[in-house]
Amino acid sequence: MKGKQIIMPEKRKATLDDFELDETLAPNQILLKTHYSLISPGTEGAGYTGLESGVRFPHGSGYTAIGEVLKVGDQVTKCEVGDFAYCYSSHASIVKSTSVMLSFKPPLEIGTKLVPFIRMATVAMTSLRVSSAEFGDSVVIIGLGLVGNSASQIFNLAGMNVISVERVPERLEIARKCGIQHLINPDEEDVHERVKTLTGGHKADVTVEAIGNPRLVELAYQLTGHKGEVILLGSPRGEYVTNVTDIFNYTHLIGRGAITLKSAHEWVYPTMHSGESKHSLERNSQIVHALIKDGKFKVEELLTHVINPEDAQSAYDGLTDHKDKYLGVIMDWTQI
Repeated sequence: MKGKQIIMPEKRKATLDDFELDETLAPNQILLKTHYSLISPGTEGAGYTGLESGVRFPHGSGYTAIGEVLKVGDQVTKCEVGDFAYCYSSHASIVKSTSVMLSFKPPLEIGTKLVPFIRMATVAMTSLRVSSAEFGDSVVIIGLGLVGNSASQIFNLAGMNVISVERVPERLEIARKCGIQHLINPDEEDVHERVKTLTGGHKADVTVEAIGNPRLVELAYQLTGHKGEVILLGSPRGEYVTNVTDIFNYTHLIGRGAITLKSAHEWVYPTMHSGESKHSLERNSQIVHALIKDGKFKVEELLTHVINPEDAQSAYDGLTDHKDKYLGVIMDWTQI
């Protein structure tokens, strides 16, 4: 079967290429005709710019999509031909996948274009899962990209006093529309003083670094109170040379806060729900879908562009260079 897929042949270049796909399925695979896929600005942006450690060109991209099921393997029971499936699959018009997170009988209960955003929310949800934050605690989120906005919404829904930090005014406004009350632009006010004011002088119980910029880890420590937590949600990328001993002492020394450093990499939990673990990416997906359906988790506010995959180059450039205009970019494969 002939298909088209996004390929990054070299740094800062994205093309739509033809490819051939063998339709033969493993027992646990499905064949999916993609309708919509979402660009992950952090992970894909790092692959696009070459910031991702060990990246080798050419490579494909993408990891969240929804489409129509054309064929199923012998052991697949979660969906059938004609269903819509939300999968962890790449930017391609046709894919084979084993990672069916959700399946739907048409018509869908939420807009089809919105479904791929579930992945960004489940990535963000890991920061809540691993934290010891409780109802009423103060949480600072650094960064309001798709993951940072999603984390802000999730902690807010969990009853936290959320304070989000972002330099791009347009992203602050989007967060406001998503229900985040306390917003700080560090170009306009002192972050440290504002966080102290909003927390009654105690600083944050939990601070989440949601960008993946290692230079911001020390800021996260500085905004966190005594015996609080710093959580790395964004995957650290790029070189950062500093005195790490001084940073380590925020964790080691009681006088510096004795602050716990935690990982929120989504893969700390199993993909599919088996009952052996309370949490899984599949269960998280079900929860987020219900929140979107009930209007509690805001997604439409995050969607800034719907593009033809032929325009992938401009979309990646926009997400890299024009963060004031680009945030949530959906590729519309129904145009291919």
